[in-house]
Order: sequence, then C-alpha cells, then structure tokens
Amino acid sequence: MKNIIKLIRSGKYLELSKLFSILLDQFFMSISTLLTTIVLARTYDKVVYAEFVLLISVTLFILGLQNSIISKPYAINLIDFKDEQQSRYFHFNAYAKLIFSLLIILIFPFVYFLIFGDFSVSRLLPYLTYIVAYTFYFYVREMFLSERKTIQNLIYGLFCSLSLIALLVYILYSKNVNINFFLIIASSIYFIVTIVFFINNFRSTKLIREEVIQYISANWKVGKWLLGTSILFQMSSGIFPWLLLYLTTKNDIAIFGVLTSISSIINPILQALSSYLLPLFVKFNLNYEKIKALVNKWTLVFGFMALSLIILGYFFGQNLIILFFGDKYSKLGYVVVMPFIAQAINIFFQPFNISLKAIKRTDVEFWLYIPTTVLTIIIGYFSVLQYGLVGVFYTIFFQNLFYNILQYLVYFRLFRTKEVL
Repeated sequence: MKNIIKLIRSGKYLELSKLFSILLDQFFMSISTLLTTIVLARTYDKVVYAEFVLLISVTLFILGLQNSIISKPYAINLIDFKDEQQSRYFHFNAYAKLIFSLLIILIFPFVYFLIFGDFSVSRLLPYLTYIVAYTFYFYVREMFLSERKTIQNLIYGLFCSLSLIALLVYILYSKNVNINFFLIIASSIYFIVTIVFFINNFRSTKLIREEVIQYISANWKVGKWLLGTSILFQMSSGIFPWLLLYLTTKNDIAIFGVLTSISSIINPILQALSSYLLPLFVKFNLNYEKIKALVNKWTLVFGFMALSLIILGYFFGQNLIILFFGDKYSKLGYVVVMPFIAQAINIFFQPFNISLKAIKRTDVEFWLYIPTTVLTIIIGYFSVLQYGLVGVFYTIFFQNLFYNILQYLVYFRLFRTKEVL
C-alpha cells in the first residue's frame, strides 16, 4: 500500500493516467475513423466515395493550415506564458480560430467551383459545413492536449467517437446512400462538442493592441515554418488523389482511399502520442541530453509500432480489405502491403520530428520539404502516368525515405554539436 501511495505522489501515476486516457480516446477514434471508411466505401458507389476522399484531402489541407498558425504554436509557446497571461493567450487563439473559420466560409465556395466546376448548393453546403465542423473539433482536441487536460479530452472524444459509430451503424443497416446525410449529422456531432467547449472555457476577454501584437508575433515565429511545411506537405502527400483524378480514374481514387485508410489504423494513436509527447519534450527544450534520452526511449516504442504494422499488412492486408470493404475491392495484389510499409517509415522516425519541434526548430521541416515536394511532384507525375495506382506508392516510398533520412541527419548534427537554439 505504501508503494502505491509513493507511486502516486511521485508523479509517475499521473503521467501514466494521462497517457492511458489519451490512448483510450485514440482507440475509439481509430474505430470511428476505420468504420467511416468501411461503411462509406461499402455503402456508396466508388465514384461517390472517391469524391469523399477528395473532400477529406481538402479538409486535411485546411486543418494543416489551422494547426500551423494556431494549434501547434499554442502548444509550443504556452510554457512561455505564466498565470493570467496563459488565459489571455488562450483567448487570443480562440479569436484567431473564429476568424480562421470565417475565412473558410468565404473562400471555400471558390475552391469548390475550381474542383467540381459548379455551384450546386445541395452539395456545397454539406461539404462546407463538414469542413468547418471538422476543423473546429480538432481545434478543441489540440487545445486540451496542449494544456495536457487529457481527461476532458477523453470525455469529449468518447462522445464524438461513440456518436459517429452509432451514425455509421445506422447508415450501414439502413443502406442510406445519400452522403449528405452522413456529412450533416457528423457535422452536428462535431459542432455539439465545439459549442460545449466554448461555453465551458471561453469568456469575453478584451485584448489590448500590444497583447495582440505579442501573441501574433509568438505564433508567427514558429508558425511561419509550420505553415510553409504544411503547404509543402500537402502538395507532396495530398497530391496523389488529384494525380489519380487527372491521370487515371475515380475508381483508382476510391481504391487509394481504401488502401491508405486500412494502413492508417494506427494513425490516431500516432497523432495522440505525438500531441502527448510534444509538451513533454518542450519541458526539456534547453536540456539536449534529456531530449536525446527521450528520443532513444520512444524510438523503440515507435519502431515496434512500425514493425507490427508491416507484419499486419503482409499477412492480413488483403483479407482485411475484403472483410471490411467487400469483394469490389478484392484481387488488388501486392499493392496491398505497400501503404503499410510507407506508413511504417514515417512512424519509426516520429520521435526525431517531435524533438526538433520541441527545440523550436520548426524551420527544419520547411527546408526539408522544399526538395522533397519538388522531387515528389515530378517523380509522382511520371510514376502515376507510367504505373497508375502502383506508381503512387513507389513515389510515397521515395518521399518518406528521402525526407526522414534528411531529418535524422539534421537531428544528429544539432544534438551532436549542441546547437539546439
């Protein structure tokens, strides 16, 4: 009994409970994310599902911009503010998020027209609503995780995940083939979580001009590199559905969406661990030896995750796809294991990425993504033109290895020479 009390008082129990709550939340998010792909891919025609994949591509691009200029700078800079300043900094970022959402509402109709070539309100409004709601929900998540409020994050996450699972079960058994139904109800779930968050955490706060300038400067100092990185990342990684759209068919986009989703089962856990570890690494951003020790420790964990994913893909990939998505996605051949390998490469190198963010070297990602993006687009175009869907994964292999090896070399140089600032 004394040992238990000693463990609780040591702080290790608190850290374990935080980690467990994050992993539990991510388990349910993984289930809801996987079920979304399964149910929509099984229920809807390949062309309709392909358009949903394109919508998700646009949504993730916008979410990346939001994370770059609002969420991630908040997580990195929060430790620099004390007491009341932290609250005021939080409210500044809340105002920034509201303005960002207004810009989405104003700009997206033009983006929609460029993509789909029409102004069909019956499709535009559900798409726009989904993007705004989705980005609001993930803003809420990042705020909780940045402040390490893992229990609150778990409560909100469970409500959202369980509600989405109930919605997907209804769609599966009712065979509702109207995708707008899914988009509207899912958006409502995200908005409920967002409204409750703002009611509980947001207070009318008047910020003086000097504060606003200070907070903008703090966000921009790290965010400018994250923003450039996000744009380059989306150009290099998010380009593949669009290459398939213009060089092959929407059927290939649907298959690509299925393959990447089944290999991304572990993604929510990866994102949660990254969000959990970033504030932990930031605490030691002036102690390079401690960060190196953390990197070595967590590389073993991420390495195990990467190896497990490859084994899963090699032995069970095709069976899982047939089981989950049906016979219309059968007989895909060796291409099934390729997204698992591509994903595993990124997972293994994740601790090095977190360590560079922790010491505020967010510029590194930006500079590395410049050559990576250029080469990916060039190689991707000719690979897809020559090999179709398989060419996409040849390009992703190159992209992930090229970028992560360069990132490791930068990490090795910085921490070997103690140049952490």
